[in-house]
Amino acid sequence: MSNYDDYDFDRQRRAPRRAPSNGRRPVRDDGYGYERSRRGSELDVDFYEEDDRYNFDYDLEDDVDMYDYRPSGGRRPAGGRPAGGRPAGARPSGGQPRRRPEGNPNRARSASSRGPAPRNSRDAGRRPAQQRPAPSRKGKPSKAAKKKKTRTTIIVVEVVLILVLLFGFFLWSKFGKVNWDNIKMEEISSNDLDEATEEVLSNYKTIALFGVDNRSNGNLDSGNSDAIILVSINNDTNDVKMLSVQRDTYLQVEKDVYRKCNYAYNHGGVEQALEMLNTNLDIKIDGYVSVDFYALAKIVDDLGGLDLEITQKMIDTNNPETGQNALAGYIAEVENVLNYYPKEKEGWKMSDCYFDKPGTYHLNGAQVVGFCRNRYAVNNDYGRAENQRMVVKLIVEKAKHANVSQLNDIADDVFPKISTSLSLSQCLGMAKDVGKYNMAESSGFPFSLKTKTISKKTGSVVVPCTLTSNVVKLHKFLYDQDDYDPTDDGVDVISEHIQSETGLSESSAEINQEVD
Repeated sequence: MSNYDDYDFDRQRRAPRRAPSNGRRPVRDDGYGYERSRRGSELDVDFYEEDDRYNFDYDLEDDVDMYDYRPSGGRRPAGGRPAGGRPAGARPSGGQPRRRPEGNPNRARSASSRGPAPRNSRDAGRRPAQQRPAPSRKGKPSKAAKKKKTRTTIIVVEVVLILVLLFGFFLWSKFGKVNWDNIKMEEISSNDLDEATEEVLSNYKTIALFGVDNRSNGNLDSGNSDAIILVSINNDTNDVKMLSVQRDTYLQVEKDVYRKCNYAYNHGGVEQALEMLNTNLDIKIDGYVSVDFYALAKIVDDLGGLDLEITQKMIDTNNPETGQNALAGYIAEVENVLNYYPKEKEGWKMSDCYFDKPGTYHLNGAQVVGFCRNRYAVNNDYGRAENQRMVVKLIVEKAKHANVSQLNDIADDVFPKISTSLSLSQCLGMAKDVGKYNMAESSGFPFSLKTKTISKKTGSVVVPCTLTSNVVKLHKFLYDQDDYDPTDDGVDVISEHIQSETGLSESSAEINQEVD
C-alpha cells in the first residue's frame, strides 16, 4: 500500500501511481484535475502547497526523499527507508498529520524569508517555494554574451571600413590632381638586351625625372627638359643613386637625327625622350616623372626653405646676354612668373636677388630654382647638374621629416604640376618606403667628355668620349654590373656615328666627372 493510504485527506483523491517498470517517475493527480511529475524537490513542494492542510511537520528534504522513486522498476518495501533517511519520530503515530501549534517558533519567520505575500486565500498557508539555482556553465559564454560580442565585432568592422574609405577618398582627392599619363612603358622602344642584363635590371626600379623649363607655369606636354636625372632604386637594399644626363649631351634623339638630348622632349614629348634614353644607354626605364621647374619652388617653400652656399663667383658673374648678375636674373624671373610678391609691381624683390657677401643662406623656393638654373657661375652644364642633384638630395632628406601639414601643402601645390606614368599603387608604395631609402652616390653623364661646337645648328654640345665606354661606366654605377658589353646594333652603332662626326675618341676627353 502506498504511504498515502495512512492518511485521511478529507477529500476524494486518487492515490499516486506506483513507479512504472520503465524507470519513469510517476504522475499523480492532485485532486483538482492537475497532474504533476515526481521529478524533484521543486515539484514535490508544489504538491504540498496546494492546500494549507498539507502542512506536515517533517523536513522538506524528507518530503522529497519520500517520493524519490528509483528507476529500477520495483518499489521500495513498505515502511522501508535507506539509512540516513527521515529521522525517527518525524511522523506521529495514528496516521494523522501533526499540525504545528499556533505560535510555533518554526513558523515565526520574517516576511522576507517566506517570499512574496500570497495572492489569495489558497496561498495564505503555503510554504514558500524554493527555486533551484541556475546551472553553472563555466567556460561557455551565454547566448547574450555571444550576441554582444558579435555586435561589437560588426561595429568595429564598420568603423574600420569607414576610416579606410575616408583615407582612400583623401588620397584620391590629392593624387587626383596629378596628371596621370596612360603611357605603356613596355611599348617604349629599347635595345635588344641579353638575358643577363635583363635579370640585373629587374632587381632595380629605374625612374626618369624631367625638370621642364617651358617659361609657362604648369605646361608639361613640351618644353626643354633642362634637368634629366636617372634614378635607380635597389629593390634589396633601397639604395638610391642619381645620374644626371647633361641636357647638352650629343646623342641620337630620333632615328638618324643627332642633337642635344633635351631636343627629344621638346619636339617629341616624353615618349621620344624615354626612347632616346633607352636606345642610347642600353636601359629600360620603368616609369617617369615630369615636374615644372616652378613646382620646385613650391616644394621648397612648403618644406620651409633650404640652406645653400652662395659663392663669390655667383655674386660676381654676369649673364653675357643681359649683362646683369646671372643668379639675380634667374631668381627675379622665377618670382615674376609665380608672382611671389603681389604688392610689388613685377612680383619680385631686389633684396631676394642680390647677395652682399658669400656664405650659407636660408633660401626660399624662387632663390633655390635660380640656384639650380644658373650655369654661368658654375662649371657649365655639368656643374649646374651637380647643384640640381644636391638640391634633390636635400629635398628628399627634409621630406622624410616633414609633418602632415607640410605634406598636405605639397600635395595641393605641387601635384597639379606633375605628370607621371607611375600608377597610384606604385606612388603609394614608394611614398610608404621613402623613409627606408638611402640616398647613395650620384654623378653626371657622360663621365668622360669634351665640349665642342659641331655646327651653328647644334651649337656647343657635350660630346661623350666615347658613348660606348661611358655606357659601360653607367651600368657599373647604376646597376653594379661589371664588364658590361653594350649592344652591337644599338649603342655601338650610335657611338661610332658620334665619333666619326665629331672626330673625338676616348682619349679626347678633357673632363672626367667624379662621383659626388
